[in-house]
Amino acid sequence: MKTRTMSPRARSHAPRPLVVEAIGYTHPGRQRPDNEDAFALAMEERLFIVADGMGGRNAGAHAAHLAVDELLAFFRYKRAHPRAAWPFPIDRRASFGANLLHVAFKVANQKLREAAARDPALHRMGATLAALAIGETQLVAAHVGDVRIYRIRKRAIARLTRDHSLVEEMRAARPDLSETKLNRVAPRNVVTRALGSKDELDPTVYVNTFAAGDLYLLCSDGLWGAIDDERILALCTATTDLEQACQSLLDAANDAGGPDNLTAVLVRVA
Repeated sequence: MKTRTMSPRARSHAPRPLVVEAIGYTHPGRQRPDNEDAFALAMEERLFIVADGMGGRNAGAHAAHLAVDELLAFFRYKRAHPRAAWPFPIDRRASFGANLLHVAFKVANQKLREAAARDPALHRMGATLAALAIGETQLVAAHVGDVRIYRIRKRAIARLTRDHSLVEEMRAARPDLSETKLNRVAPRNVVTRALGSKDELDPTVYVNTFAAGDLYLLCSDGLWGAIDDERILALCTATTDLEQACQSLLDAANDAGGPDNLTAVLVRVA
């Protein structure tokens, strides 16, 4: 076998390959017999998705899996056929990646609405959803509801999403309210946007750059509702092993009572 070495000059101008690692775990938690969460790790597309179903048992689980499948299917189709017509209006000022996720959420919402209309057993099903797509120079995050995306950089944690929830709306409207009073007047589990709830859906889309070493966490409210941000940061920075970190997150949430389904997806850019 012949090999070829590169000169120092040629090597210095070669672009550094982008390396992305990911792991995902889900668990029903300690107090629910069924798991209505779903996730996807599409490594070839560098697309990562977490969904939390609503609607009870089969309907909620069906909604979560359908949301993930339809978002991923449209994402793949449009990347393979970039000149194909968009099924929903796009923002010409936004990047292709931002439009891709924005429209993919709308397509998934439409598919959920159509499925619920066909089957009475799926009536009123829905899902909260978050997705992270990593391109060559930027990342795009999109979400509806209270599935969250965090970034951990240089041992500091930042939340990239703001929940579409009654609590967040009340917090914005009444910043003077204490957390205790806020939780009393605005139940944490009431979301104001979700796939399947209305014909029109407006996901929030966030575009930014990434840096080598960044770690991203997508998680359902069963996880972030059981352990706070500082605990999440401590567990994610305690090891460089993504599998161990992901398992530690679920273990900590279950140790805190595990009141809801738990899903965590960790994505590291190397």
